[in-house]
Amino acid sequence: MITFYINLDTATERRKKFKDTDAIRWKATTKSEVSEFIDEKMISMYNFGREAHLARCACFLSHIKLLEHIVQEKLNDVLILEDDAVKIREVPTEYPDDSIFYVGGFIHNRRMMNNKRPDIQHKEGLNLVPQEYRMLGCLSYIIPRWTVALKLLNKIYEQKRYKAIDILLGNIGIKQYYQYPPSFIEEGCESQIKQKTKFMNEKYEWR
Repeated sequence: MITFYINLDTATERRKKFKDTDAIRWKATTKSEVSEFIDEKMISMYNFGREAHLARCACFLSHIKLLEHIVQEKLNDVLILEDDAVKIREVPTEYPDDSIFYVGGFIHNRRMMNNKRPDIQHKEGLNLVPQEYRMLGCLSYIIPRWTVALKLLNKIYEQKRYKAIDILLGNIGIKQYYQYPPSFIEEGCESQIKQKTKFMNEKYEWR
């Protein structure tokens, strides 16, 4: 398996935990590198300030550019991590090859404004996110085949407006598989997009 972790040049502390691993650093897109096209096409909530909006755009581009790299190089079995992902157990070596496979994140109601706690009975191993829910957070996920990355990109490119990358992946009509329990949880460090006090845990919750 090939592992990439997305990391800003300025986030030196976050990449220390990857020092003695085989993970490849993928240079994260900065706010200053966000094009006018992406800036205008991205939708952010009314309570997002200008800097948070640009950070959301930059995060979106970081993932998109890495998916494009996977397609260009025809890479299979790729694990993508954000640099605040903390490994708590081994990553599965067997998983479906037809869609994205999450090994960390959190599950939310399909309606984004519905904050009721999801009622899901996880089974150990492979799970499919039920239709009434969605996976949020691109903390850690596997792209099993480069053709899956191509499918994701094509569906994203055809959107009239963009949203945060994790929201968008739940909007484009793809299956969302996940491993339970997860391999990664979120490090409780300061967000590089918007201040928060909740983090993704070992039960696919945001608490």
